[in-house]
Amino acid sequence: MNEKQIEKIRREAEEIVEKFSKVLEEFNLEMEESYYIIESRNVLREDNAVEADPNFREKFLKIAPKTNKEGYIIVEKGSWLK
Repeated sequence: MNEKQIEKIRREAEEIVEKFSKVLEEFNLEMEESYYIIESRNVLREDNAVEADPNFREKFLKIAPKTNKEGYIIVEKGSWLK
């Protein structure tokens, strides 16, 4: 870079800083800090338990490919294991 380019960049940087300083002067810094955009904080859904189907296990085991006597599903071991 030559001196003209460096001087142009310096002037533009000073102008940016000056404009930014003027914008900051307009802000009211005496107001209370806020971490939320809206007033609703920590809004949670209603905690309602869902009733489980008592026959779910039986239905699930009927569609499983293999099960044992104890009612557990038998899965295929990885073919890459020997």
